[in-house]
Amino acid sequence: MASARPSDELNPSTGPVRLLSILVIVGVLVGVAGLLVPRIAGGSDEDAERKAVITRATDFAVTYNTYEVANKDDYQKRMKGLLTPAYYTQFTTVTDALFDALKDKDQKSGQANVLGVAVDTIDEDSAVALIAVDAAVTRSTSEGAVARRFRWKVSFARQKGEWLVRQFETISPLEATTGDPEQSPAPDEPAPSDEQEGEQ
Repeated sequence: MASARPSDELNPSTGPVRLLSILVIVGVLVGVAGLLVPRIAGGSDEDAERKAVITRATDFAVTYNTYEVANKDDYQKRMKGLLTPAYYTQFTTVTDALFDALKDKDQKSGQANVLGVAVDTIDEDSAVALIAVDAAVTRSTSEGAVARRFRWKVSFARQKGEWLVRQFETISPLEATTGDPEQSPAPDEPAPSDEQEGEQ
């Protein structure tokens, strides 16, 4: 009769060690899963919202810079779905005045090219994005299109599941200067209002 090999027998001294090792491994895996799953789930939600803000920022930049003074109603209609109701009221007031002042110049803006959009901050119901967009403006009094370069900081509000523009402002470009580092630089001149700059 063949004798039992050591591997065929349950070794009492190693059984508890193996069981403890298995329990430790399982505990570690459960702990890691508990840390990673919420991050992955939360990260995917935040990534989706960031993409939604970028998409809305791109739509805003292109639509804002695509208009004809002679067709103000169409322009305002296209902008309405991109702005909060309060900001749309301000927008229509400004464009009513500006387009009336520019009606004899037959001004148009087009060829909007969004160079980049970056989400600066975002939370559950607000976000801020930075936008770089170029466009071309033409007038009946000029021979060719004038290139315009816009750099904006755009604030968004999330209303009824949609990201809407509630405000935006021009970002002034930084200029490198040389001179005495101990001298204080001259204060920047105030930037023109966004609406005026966008329509010029």
